Amino acid sequence: MTSAANEPRWFVQEAPSGNVAFWGVPDTDAVGFTVSCTSGSNVILSPALYAMSEPTGSQKIRFTVDDDTYVRDALLVFSERDAAWRATAVVSTEDEVLTALKRGSTVTYDFDPPLREGDAFTVSLKGSGDAINKVIDGC
Repeated sequence: MTSAANEPRWFVQEAPSGNVAFWGVPDTDAVGFTVSCTSGSNVILSPALYAMSEPTGSQKIRFTVDDDTYVRDALLVFSERDAAWRATAVVSTEDEVLTALKRGSTVTYDFDPPLREGDAFTVSLKGSGDAINKVIDGC
């Protein structure tokens, strides 16, 4: 039987450098999505989306919130811990994808076009609005 404490959910970790919203299991490394502040008017969307080898050319991330799709430029940074290239997107706090993430019920993310079949992943957005607002308010 699984306890609710082990179920993924949206939560916030507060820090002097800025709040970070997570979708995952608190107090573990099981995290599927983060939203963090990069400046007063931008946030970083970091889904658990990886390329196993360095992609050539520019990459994009597709966020499908309920029935609406948003494609944003991806920044890829090599993660020593994961031994893969992690994709993130920097968006304005006024970007419509951020508004959708705060109001929707689920988000499915993947590269656009997909790099490998089966990489798309869906997370719940229940509780995301409050968590993302705390990140924006702390920027």
